[in-house]
Amino acid sequence: MSETIICVADDVGARVWLERALGAEWHLECVSSTDLSRVSRLVQATGTPVVIVAIDDKDANRALKVFAAIQKACVGAQLVGVAHRLSQDLLLNIMRAGARDCLITGVDSDTALERVRRVADSAAVTVNSARVSRGMITLVTSASPVVDARFFSQNFVAELNEFHAGKTLLALDTSSEPNRTFYFDNLSRLTMDELITQGDSIDRSFIETALEEYQPGLRLLSGQVGADLLHGDSAADLYIAITQLAGLFDHLVIRVDSAHTQAWLKAIGASLSRVINVIHPAVDQVQATESLLKDMREWLADECPVLVVVDGYEKRASLSLADIEKTINQRCDLTLPLEWRYRLDAINAGVPISNLLHKSGYHRNLGGFVRKHYATGEEPRTFSLKRVAG
Repeated sequence: MSETIICVADDVGARVWLERALGAEWHLECVSSTDLSRVSRLVQATGTPVVIVAIDDKDANRALKVFAAIQKACVGAQLVGVAHRLSQDLLLNIMRAGARDCLITGVDSDTALERVRRVADSAAVTVNSARVSRGMITLVTSASPVVDARFFSQNFVAELNEFHAGKTLLALDTSSEPNRTFYFDNLSRLTMDELITQGDSIDRSFIETALEEYQPGLRLLSGQVGADLLHGDSAADLYIAITQLAGLFDHLVIRVDSAHTQAWLKAIGASLSRVINVIHPAVDQVQATESLLKDMREWLADECPVLVVVDGYEKRASLSLADIEKTINQRCDLTLPLEWRYRLDAINAGVPISNLLHKSGYHRNLGGFVRKHYATGEEPRTFSLKRVAG
């Protein structure tokens, strides 16, 4: 057979044993347990019927977390455990976590091939058809900390919510200030940091109780998701939390600091529907964006578009839009004028720029962007927020 089986293992010994036990029957694709996003991408790309997970009997909790994360990331794939030794209690917990079988190295060498074959053959549906319905996920970031992606995200989620009639939207600010989501006031006691630890307890009732609607259909969530939560077991917890939220909302918008962009992409890149990269028309940022766009493709699914937004664009500037597009080897999908006074008014009032009394080119351009890339064929909401004078 030429089908692929994915092996999630940090233990070289387990990998070697599997290669010998399965022989030429399967192509074994090995990946680290810290790279769950890559596991999901491999499952999507190969259509593999089986994912084998190595279990460290000295760290049972980690093994269970990895199983839970992979089960959510790879709905439809059959899970099989492999371990050097295993207690009865851990075996029971692993099976409860979704494993169809568990192989013991040194004991099951003669039967491993047939048992894996039976698990693969018993798969009643393909990975693609078994995948649960999930909302879109847009990640907003930049290549430079100088860019105010908070302001863009604030206006983007408001505009997106305005045109998604009857849909639900959750906006996540992963590097927020206290009591803020972007520049919006947010007095919710629940933070993103705390939500990551909730695991399977995240459901609609929990979210509706913990997060009030900021606007009809729009809820806000903030936190300080630092580097410590983007690696190892915490990265698995993050993947589980984002997957759970994507099943509860029609759209997730996640604003990520430039310093953590690659770690977020590694953690959840395979699940993203779109990435929006915000830049200023400055040479150093354009060059940094060029490198970031190249690196992004390693973590994203092939069908995930990366949209480029040039914020603070001036037609008369010496750095033209054509120069920017040539450098980054990609067209720019949106240009936004500076309109500094209106920005300050919106920031200080804690409202979208569309709520100001002034007519804004920023709002007009952003609205066109949303209608083109997100709201095709949808009716705009009929409600409007009270405008404030600026």
